Amino acid sequence: MINLSDIDDVRALQSNVRSSLGTPQGQEVIKFLEAFAGWYDFKDTHPDIIQIKHGRRQLLATIKTLLDCTPEQIVALAKQEEQ
Repeated sequence: MINLSDIDDVRALQSNVRSSLGTPQGQEVIKFLEAFAGWYDFKDTHPDIIQIKHGRRQLLATIKTLLDCTPEQIVALAKQEEQ
């Protein structure tokens, strides 16, 4: 299992994520995931749908964080969450 508090694990995971999603084709996948997750759509009012979309958004936010942040920033965020 990947430990986001371990910088070596984060570097390895980032390498994999960036090699697959950090490409032009990967950015098309990100756009699809944004639409699927309702990244920009907050009009639903049914509690179950809100929860489902929240989970999808959390997953997409994690992917975007892995693409955009340094390994040190991710480790710091993970350690902050542990507290």
